[in-house]
Amino acid sequence: MAKFSIGIDYGTESARALLLNLETAEEVASSTMNYPHGVMDEKLPDGTVLPQDWALEHPDDYIEVLKKIIPDVIIKSGINKDDVVGIGIDFTACTMLPIKKRWYTFV
Repeated sequence: MAKFSIGIDYGTESARALLLNLETAEEVASSTMNYPHGVMDEKLPDGTVLPQDWALEHPDDYIEVLKKIIPDVIIKSGINKDDVVGIGIDFTACTMLPIKKRWYTFV
């Protein structure tokens, strides 16, 4: 039975997910979602003005996009979610915090 991996790319304006068949290297499905809060390049939500040439994202957006793009690639592909054996994540530039406990469900 085929096994799959999901690649997640966090960019400046959106996040993308790609489902890959690990046996054939076939791109099976993809999904993209813009960040709900958009890009903060002038000021923070509290009104704090940002320096010139800054581009920030709201931290909650990283989780919100996953709640859509992960189920989306599973649904589009029609695979069994249990056949996903890996996830790779790429970030343009950010600091991620590891968690000890799973507190969410994607599918």
